[in-house]
Amino acid sequence: MLAEMVAAGELPPVEERLPENPFVITGLDGIGNYGGGWRLNKRGQADGTARSQVVERALLEINQDLEMIARMGEAWEVNADATEWTFYLRKGLKWSDGAPMTAEDFRYWYEDLILNTEYTTAFPKAWGSMVDGELVPCTFSAPDDFTIKYTFARPNALLAYNGAFINGLGNAVPAHFLKPFHIDYADKAELDALIAGNDSWDDWTQVHMDMNNANLYPERPVTDAWMNENVWADEITFLVRNPYFWTVDGEGNQLPYIDKLMFRDFTDTQVAIMRVAAGEVDCQARHHYDWQYYTALKESEAQGDYTLVMWRGTRIECIHFNQTTKDERLRELFAERDFRIAVSHAVDRDTMREMLFDGFATNMQYSPPADSPLYYEKLAKAYLEYDVDKANELLDGLGYTERDGEGYRVFKDGSGDRISFTALGQAAAAQPTMLMVIDYLKDIGLQMNYRGMDRSLLIETHQSNEVQMTVGQADRNLIPLADPQVWIKHTNIDDRPWANAYTAWYMDPNNPIAEEPPEGHFIWDIWGAWEEIQQTADEDKQKELFWKVLDIWSEELPSIGLYG
Repeated sequence: MLAEMVAAGELPPVEERLPENPFVITGLDGIGNYGGGWRLNKRGQADGTARSQVVERALLEINQDLEMIARMGEAWEVNADATEWTFYLRKGLKWSDGAPMTAEDFRYWYEDLILNTEYTTAFPKAWGSMVDGELVPCTFSAPDDFTIKYTFARPNALLAYNGAFINGLGNAVPAHFLKPFHIDYADKAELDALIAGNDSWDDWTQVHMDMNNANLYPERPVTDAWMNENVWADEITFLVRNPYFWTVDGEGNQLPYIDKLMFRDFTDTQVAIMRVAAGEVDCQARHHYDWQYYTALKESEAQGDYTLVMWRGTRIECIHFNQTTKDERLRELFAERDFRIAVSHAVDRDTMREMLFDGFATNMQYSPPADSPLYYEKLAKAYLEYDVDKANELLDGLGYTERDGEGYRVFKDGSGDRISFTALGQAAAAQPTMLMVIDYLKDIGLQMNYRGMDRSLLIETHQSNEVQMTVGQADRNLIPLADPQVWIKHTNIDDRPWANAYTAWYMDPNNPIAEEPPEGHFIWDIWGAWEEIQQTADEDKQKELFWKVLDIWSEELPSIGLYG
């Protein structure tokens, strides 16, 4: 594909498109062949992760040996007290439109976007230091076009784990493309005319945010392996090879080999599974890994001309009760430690695994797996015993002793109202796991309901704190320090909502749903340990402090793990 463009004079030769020292990938199956397409599924416009999992790469990466390596970056270094981080770019990196990628793209992102209070209303804590109770932003410097440096007032030991470095290129944007949409660089008359011509834009910040999203505006240059050909909201989205991708194989051939990706929308998971069974998906784990589909997919291998591959994962099925839900009576109940422990004892994990997974999986709370450097057995095995009597005893001890005519417990405020709560999810109807949890909670007098909704609406419901509980998989636990959001609840109010309003407050006290946790709540100790971890360069000390977080979890059980 690209060779034809070079021959036609539409593209420079490959040696002019690659950096001086490209990243090298040695394929497990040797050298590949160019051409062909890759068909995948996506769950609507909100499922940007389907794209990012496939195409995005970052400055740094954690490899299969759980080691941090330089990827788009060439190298990095940090001083002894972790106050100064320096990253070296590969010379000759280019955006997908052929424009050079330099330190200016990192400077623009930080100084013109993140430090601009009109554009970024809540400064991200990962880029600052707490000094005398105030968040002091780091300073950016660029000794040359290929060196970027961040200097902090206090140690920031985990900066390399920041999602901006290992989860897509989050801390650099194509400045040459975006400056015409920034109030400090744009021609005011042209920018005003642009805003006036689009009903969805009220000011320059909205223009800039949209133009910075390649899923909305495919012309936005990227550094990914493939680039959007049309918008993500389309029923079918195509991505084509990035001719300036900075990676080669062991013989110096520019990657990727595949010319084109095709993502097709679905709303019903059954549709996604049917496509796989019919051989209409070439390779994908997302959306298709639920065990309930294993038999159907295995039986369709020959017909669909595919191979069903199984490998070990780290996701853990969990129950998340929102301790900050807007329903005051449920909030009081969910905040009780003994309530959460009772629910954990009420679930027969052995039977669930036998019924759902033919006995596969392991009973465990949400915790690092056994081969993680931060494995903590006390949490992994906490409150796993199936003991209905114990569960009932704990709920009785909380004062919820009265029941209605159908055996459900009622609130202890004298109203006689049944204790009832609703789990939210993406499936149209309650799936087998959900149905079994509903039955187990009924056995201890708790009524659990289910409501399915589109992913976009589900995220909106979380962000407005209209969620009472969810049942679903939680990941990010193999290397906890890389993204401990489920344990710490310091970021992300889109899912796993055990402390939703508290998380919103930590992220931005001005958020309409934000609530400061009450004095003495255990989340303060979690946040305190997390702040200390970030300022501790000693890895052994980091481990001790994170185990403190896991110890709090083993006592309080903020979310209830089932199996993983």
